[in-house]
Amino acid sequence: MSLSNPSTSPFSTSFNWRVNWTRLPSNSLKRSVYIDDRSPMERFAVNIISKVGLIGGSQLIQLGVKRKRIKKMIKDRKIIRHTLLLGNDEMPVYTLGINGAVIANIEEAYRLNYWLEYKTEDVLKRLVFFKLYERFCFSGADRVLLPVLPTPDPFSGAIQFGKTFIYVYVMRGDATDLMTYMKWKGSAFQERLIIVTESLTHLRGMQPTLEPLKVRIALDEDLMKPFEHIQHMFYLLEDGEFVRDEI
Repeated sequence: MSLSNPSTSPFSTSFNWRVNWTRLPSNSLKRSVYIDDRSPMERFAVNIISKVGLIGGSQLIQLGVKRKRIKKMIKDRKIIRHTLLLGNDEMPVYTLGINGAVIANIEEAYRLNYWLEYKTEDVLKRLVFFKLYERFCFSGADRVLLPVLPTPDPFSGAIQFGKTFIYVYVMRGDATDLMTYMKWKGSAFQERLIIVTESLTHLRGMQPTLEPLKVRIALDEDLMKPFEHIQHMFYLLEDGEFVRDEI
């Protein structure tokens, strides 16, 4: 995807993104009589989509779901294809279909066309979440597909790393929603947290809110870079300043 400013994150809201959503008729809510759920990769794909709501096509492929498999899942109404647009460039994104919801065991909670409620920034946040997720899955010598868990707003999701649950907040624009959440949640929020932002300057003034938290910060640009250890990708907040985690 071509960018006018190569230093700007490809997931930035500063670009004129548009989403071409697929709108399904009401009869699309009827599940198939027989649903083939034998494929481990299909079960993995629908489960992580069910937890976060949406994933990019290239991200599915990166995680091991082959193009042929994706086409079959669309045909079987396990996932629904949409298009994220930037100028003349197109990027496929996928949400959960009714048969995928059955496999993910959330059929009763599933809402047809739930994706129409997503703003463009909601789409970008989910793509950034899975970009971070990739880094965790590929941090070692072998690929490990980690569990993903649903979270309340304003978080995009949580990644289970060993026995640790790491909440992920993707910052696009201001962080009013996070600040409000922390104001009311206060000391009751004891989860580990990763904030992904385009620039550390966007977090200036938030230090008093972040200092009591178990928080690390990642930059969009660092999600694209190789690091010897994933931990070195993050920044910590020490004495009111953001410093690279080198330990």
